Amino acid sequence: EEEEEEEELSFRQSTVALALLCAATAGLSEVVVGSIQGAAAGAKVPLAFVSTILLPIVGNAAEHASAVMFAVRNKPDLAIGVAVGSATQITLLGFPASVLAAWAYGEPLSLDMLPFETACLVLTILGVATVLPSGRSNWLKGLTLISLYVVIALAFLFHDSSETRAPAAAKHKRLG
Repeated sequence: EEEEEEEELSFRQSTVALALLCAATAGLSEVVVGSIQGAAAGAKVPLAFVSTILLPIVGNAAEHASAVMFAVRNKPDLAIGVAVGSATQITLLGFPASVLAAWAYGEPLSLDMLPFETACLVLTILGVATVLPSGRSNWLKGLTLISLYVVIALAFLFHDSSETRAPAAAKHKRLG
């Protein structure tokens, strides 16, 4: 039996398709950003829960599917690479790029995290750091990480978000 060869896009076609998909994603992202507060209020769900837990699940669905498929195919190095690579990209590129974009638009944006958010981040780092060094996994490590995720998700769902950030001007003296 002959296998059908799939048509491949040329470099130019791929570049155009990528540009169009990026533009569509940017447009849809604008819609999401514009409606997220109303959706959270309408569902009576904290905005922090929606933006920290729900939005990343939806936004990273393709990466999650890829990681699961690599794991199912017994390629744990690729599965871990997808997951850790995504987190690394957000940390090293996403955060700084967001700050620079906000600065370019004249909007204030700080990476100043509240104690609750910092505690969740540290807990996440510690949880992942216990699994990665060995390079091996089992059902218990997987269950532990999923349980940690559920605990953090519930914490964001039920956390009293009355804690506020001090205005940046009050925290930092202006230079000059």
